[in-house]
Amino acid sequence: MINLKRCALILALCLPCLAQAAFPEKPFRIIVSNPPGGPVDVMLRVLANKLGEAWQQPIVVENRPGASGIISTGVLVKSPADGYTLGMVVASALTIVPFAVDKLPYDPQKDLQPVSLVARTPFLFIVRSDSPFKTWDDFVRASHQSELAIGSFPRGTAFHLIWEQTARRAGVKALYVPSASSGKTQNDLIGGQLDIALDAPSSSQALIQAGRLRPLVITSPTRFAGLPDTPTLQESGMADYAPQPWIGLMAPAGVPADRIAFIQQSVAKILQDPAMKAQMATLGMIPIGSTPAVLGATIEHDRAEMAPLIKELGIRLE
Repeated sequence: MINLKRCALILALCLPCLAQAAFPEKPFRIIVSNPPGGPVDVMLRVLANKLGEAWQQPIVVENRPGASGIISTGVLVKSPADGYTLGMVVASALTIVPFAVDKLPYDPQKDLQPVSLVARTPFLFIVRSDSPFKTWDDFVRASHQSELAIGSFPRGTAFHLIWEQTARRAGVKALYVPSASSGKTQNDLIGGQLDIALDAPSSSQALIQAGRLRPLVITSPTRFAGLPDTPTLQESGMADYAPQPWIGLMAPAGVPADRIAFIQQSVAKILQDPAMKAQMATLGMIPIGSTPAVLGATIEHDRAEMAPLIKELGIRLE
């Protein structure tokens, strides 16, 4: 005679295992605030292709640019918490924007769930090829003797805030000249309107290779594979200081922990591949592949650093 109670118990115990085994069973989408063609978009599409192969499921990359990441993040938090919708989020969307706008249509701390720290993006201080500054110390000393100008992206961006942070730590003074594009800043630097610039390796590498620009120092903690001869800020006397914005994979709050773990482990494995590391170096990125806990702690650390600086500078984003 069949023991119905025992069968029901066995079925109840097996159902979670069956549900876990079924994931993934349908297409994914990954939302990103960056427009098509840029370094973050290119990196994401390479990663998405490799994840699709590993999971045997198609992955659609959905570009939702605009409003400093508010649009794309808003779409992400309203998506089903089933693990099939993810977001590739740049640091500023969670560590700068929340403190520089009057109101967000979501709570970045409650409505999002960390999955993995995907990459770090070091910045470069660059000068024109004939600049008298041969080292970071040359620039620091000159800034105390005459009025210098540094160019980079608009106020309120990660570039601007990293400059302000670095200037305070190094005791540097220079007029910050914002520009809407890296190309405009580079042209002004080559033309002599600027003394130095803060840029991304992916944007300036071609002009560096052409001999028109020269990297002075990079913000990564160790030398960057794409520019191995460029010293770091730490090597240049700024101990324990290596500001690097990050790119992270996030999910809507409430995705089951086993699905988050499955996604994170897949991402970390792909990022460890030497070919993927080499490709990301050409995009100016350092692959990471952290646990959700590490990404969560990184977000909180950066929020604590950026909030008072944004308040001090009076930065408001439209």
